[in-house]
Amino acid sequence: MPSSHSSITACLCTTIGYRSGIDSDVFILACVFYLVTIRDAVGVRRANGMQARRLNEIGELLKEKGMLENYKKLKEVNGHSPMEAFVGSLLGFFIGIAFCVL
Repeated sequence: MPSSHSSITACLCTTIGYRSGIDSDVFILACVFYLVTIRDAVGVRRANGMQARRLNEIGELLKEKGMLENYKKLKEVNGHSPMEAFVGSLLGFFIGIAFCVL
């Protein structure tokens, strides 16, 4: 499923670039916001999900061995794959163009 966050920020960046020009300060700010959003969707959230999954495995293993009495599982957030972020960005780009032209 395409990333809605990357889609929205790509649409915002495209619309600002079309309306204000790519040499405007607002467009640069939108591009930085877009890059931070993509980095969060692909890198940080995905890494957090993998780390939580591994910590849950370790917690269950320690619980089975009797080293822990109870273990509350961590929430596993998967994040987005790079392809999902890319498809979301393309979708947002084309939606932004459609909003500006139509």
